[in-house]
Amino acid sequence: MKKVLILGVTILVTISMAVPMQSQAKEKTLGQLRAEAKANRDAYNAAKEQKEMTEQERNETTKQKQEVEAQISQIQKEVTETSDKIVELQKDIDKKDEQMKDIMSFVQVTDGENNYLEYIFGATSFTDFIYRISVAEQLGDYNEQLVKEYESDVKELDEKREELNNKNTELSKKENELSQLEAKLNSEIEELQEGMMSKDDEYETLNNMINFFESKDICTENDTMSSCQRKLNQKTPSGGVDTSGTPGANGTYMPIRKGRVTSDYGYRSYDNSFHTGIDFSDGVHGDSVYPVATGTVVNITYPKSPRACGNHIVYVYHNIGRGYTTSYWHMTSVNVRLGQTVYPDTRLGSMGGLPSEDSCAGGTHVHLNLFNGLHTTNSGRIDPRILVSNIPSKGKYFTSYYGNR
Repeated sequence: MKKVLILGVTILVTISMAVPMQSQAKEKTLGQLRAEAKANRDAYNAAKEQKEMTEQERNETTKQKQEVEAQISQIQKEVTETSDKIVELQKDIDKKDEQMKDIMSFVQVTDGENNYLEYIFGATSFTDFIYRISVAEQLGDYNEQLVKEYESDVKELDEKREELNNKNTELSKKENELSQLEAKLNSEIEELQEGMMSKDDEYETLNNMINFFESKDICTENDTMSSCQRKLNQKTPSGGVDTSGTPGANGTYMPIRKGRVTSDYGYRSYDNSFHTGIDFSDGVHGDSVYPVATGTVVNITYPKSPRACGNHIVYVYHNIGRGYTTSYWHMTSVNVRLGQTVYPDTRLGSMGGLPSEDSCAGGTHVHLNLFNGLHTTNSGRIDPRILVSNIPSKGKYFTSYYGNR
């Protein structure tokens, strides 16, 4: 059952990953997008079921681990008690041995023969002499028997201690194996949770977007995003857009009025990380952020917790050539709504990026991402210069003139 679920999740994820590639050749209709949303929800449900099964396996593993830990604790206690018994037994033997030495101080060893001179010849009569010989022999026999018993007890306790130590080693190995399995299952649960959240977010975003367009009574399931955008553009006035300025080859602009590029797309040598977009900054916290071209807001991500990575993020779909999506990260606020047509002078929000408000930022800036086709999440980011051809090189200052910016 577990393998079947994993296969199902893999197939659904593969299908959802394949759709953006197809969009490069032919743009999807709202009906196709709705089917994609359903596929994401099915993938979410499959991942949820898989996660529940994995959690059950993890819980059973944790229980076994706790039982083994309890056994190890008991064995260690028994080992300590056994060692203490050996020590006490040795003390008892040493004490009795001293007592016998006091009583049998008369014993002398000469050429391997025992002569009970001092004790025996201290007899006051023949009867006393016979008695002392008997007592000396009994004490000798007792001492010998005591030593044998001691050696037997020590051997038995040593064997038990060795047995306990061996068992402790086996259980420690089992505990380590269970710990590794527990960590592996926790990792799988975390991956499944992330996948679930991603698919659930995509489902909600696509559904909200489709419902918005259909609610305008100008789009049907056979319309594409581009045709819906054109219809909305015809229905929505431009707001006095000034078409003068210095656009790029595709009529694109910088996302801020003026500033410089502070970080490029690609690998960064100082921390050997891959930067998935281009950072722009003028150093002024709260300054306006604009879309690089006319488009439609297809997703807005609001922070779900303090210092959430990215803070406020806006996704805009542009009907330029085969269609692109841009996203704008690290904003402190958003001034647009889902489905709104935006222009290069439409204020998307306020530039942020302070570490106190955004865990993924180290200073005031806006992070620009670019995607082929329609995207509402962060998979498949490409170099923004592919679309915005007039982006200056890192460190070079620019001024972007456009209408009422």
